[in-house]
Amino acid sequence: MSTDTTTQQADAQAAQGGCCGSNPSGCSSHGAAPQAPAPQAPPQPLQQLEVPSQYVTDPAAADAPVRLTEKASAEIKRFIVEKNVPDGAVLRIVVQAGGCSGFEHTLGFDTKVNEESDVISEQYGVPVVMDGKFAPFMQGTVVDYLDGIDKRGFKFDNPNATGSCGCGSSFSV
Repeated sequence: MSTDTTTQQADAQAAQGGCCGSNPSGCSSHGAAPQAPAPQAPPQPLQQLEVPSQYVTDPAAADAPVRLTEKASAEIKRFIVEKNVPDGAVLRIVVQAGGCSGFEHTLGFDTKVNEESDVISEQYGVPVVMDGKFAPFMQGTVVDYLDGIDKRGFKFDNPNATGSCGCGSSFSV
């Protein structure tokens, strides 16, 4: 799928609104017609946002748009060993159209890196890669790992999200 197609799909999904009760005004299952998107302001330069105090991130990656906590890094390393992820693989963070609120973050492993368009960092020994076109949506995001009795898994704390789905797996900007 081309970048232009992905961007068009993301714009179309965002314009339609959510579909899970957290944004019923744009949800076809609630009988309301999708609202027209609001006019967008010109893009502003990216600012590095402060990491909320409850997170411990790698100070060597302070300029990375997405930062892993120490706990998330440890879990990723454990996964790499247990699942025999190939040597040289990087953790790729992707933003794609979908979910109830317009966009979803995903984590995966990739063996290809585009030096020209990818934002690359190393955090606690984990190589992290993200396409630079996602930086405006993800600037200041922290990825943490929860392992409590009520919640388990990776959590994205994205300060750019203006809304999210009730289940927390998607966001809007």
